[in-house]
This record gives sequence, structure tokens and C-alpha cells, in this order.
Amino acid sequence: MPVYNEEASIKKAIKTVIDQTYKKFELIVIDDGSTDGTSNIVKTLQKLDERIIYLRNEENRGTTYSLNRGLRKASGEYIARIDGDDWYHPRKLELQVKFLEGRNEYGIVGTFYILVDESGRAVKVRLPVTHSEIMKRMAYRNAFAHSSIMVRRSVLDMVGYYDERYEYAQDYDLYFRILEVSKGYNLPSYLLYRMRRRQGRRTLTKRTLNSILIPLRHRRILRRNVIYYPLLARRLLTLGIVIILP
Repeated sequence: MPVYNEEASIKKAIKTVIDQTYKKFELIVIDDGSTDGTSNIVKTLQKLDERIIYLRNEENRGTTYSLNRGLRKASGEYIARIDGDDWYHPRKLELQVKFLEGRNEYGIVGTFYILVDESGRAVKVRLPVTHSEIMKRMAYRNAFAHSSIMVRRSVLDMVGYYDERYEYAQDYDLYFRILEVSKGYNLPSYLLYRMRRRQGRRTLTKRTLNSILIPLRHRRILRRNVIYYPLLARRLLTLGIVIILP
């Protein structure tokens, strides 16, 4: 759980992890140099539950660095992800572990989610479910909700962690590498609540640019699936971009 100035929401986020029906986990909180009360809240909760591990960056290093620091610290067979203002359904970890334990060919499993805005309005968001549906979506858009995923540690060790060259959409790049060596799936159940975050124009521009560059970087994977390759070209055309793809 990478966090930065999340004092208003982090207690609830941590509670939804602690209250999971699946109990054998460690919760690693990486504080990216928060200047509010985030640190005190986490340390107080840490005293109540020894499964909480608190790490703090002495200066703000960004989400990607914090994610990798957490991965280096993690010791579990499966790695899940959550932000400091998101909430888990009580059975999320249980259902994802159950799925992966019976299907060794799968390296990543996500879920559907519910998007909640600042006024409390909720919208259910469905994602592609099967591996083939996920690969089709990956050609032009991310197929997983980042805070919903669970990944096999053995697969992460094989493909590497988050690429710190990406400030945004670092998960999109990682998923391509995971899907190159294993299969993916999204459980068709709403097991995550995500808060809609306001983004500035600069953030949106960088995120959009990375969403274009990342599929191009991994086009060899799409090339193996000829049916998906034209979807990438179509996505570029809608943005007014023409690139000759080898």
C-alpha cells in the first residue's frame, strides 16, 4: 500500500484489509514522505496488529519507487495491491488466493470494481474476464484495476518489478510482461471500491502518453495475436497519431 498524505482515508483502507476473511497476510504500508497525520495513524494501527509493516521514504520518491520498495520487502507467495483511499470487499483476498491455487497457468487475477466519487455516488465497472478478452483490451487500454490485482511472486521474480522510468501507468507495463509468461483473469465480482481521483492536466497528459507508448513497447506480444494488433492502430488513429508498426 503506497500512501502520501492520506490521513482522511487510510484508517478505513487498512481496516478493510485487516478484516479480510483470509488472514494469512502481511500489510506493507510505504509512506512516500507524507506531511500530514498519515504516519501517526499507521503507527497507531501497527501497534494493534503485528501484520502491519510500516516503511517510510525520507523524501517523496513517487508511487513507482514506493511500489518496488514494498515488493522488495514482501515475503508472501502472492502479492496484492491497494491504495490508501481504496477499500476491499471482505472476501477479496480469499477468492483470489482460491483462484490462483487451483490454476498454475495464471500469473495475475483482478476483479470488477465499484467507482465512488466525492459525493458518494457509486458506479459499477466491469472489465474483460477471460485471458483472450484481456489480451484484446490490452491492445488499446489497461485491462486491470490496479488496486484489484493479485500476482504470483514467482512470476514477478521472473519478469521484474515496476519500471521506474514510468511515473504513471507503470502497472500497464508490468501487466504486459506478466501476460507474456502467464495467463490473466478478472473475477466477475465487485471486490474493490475505488475513489475517483481528480487529476490535473499535466497528470492526464503524461498518463495518456504512457498509455500510447506502453502498447507500442510491447507490440511483439500483440503481434503473436494478429486479431488484436489492429486495435492498437485504431487507438492511435483516434488520437490523431499515425505510426508505421513493423
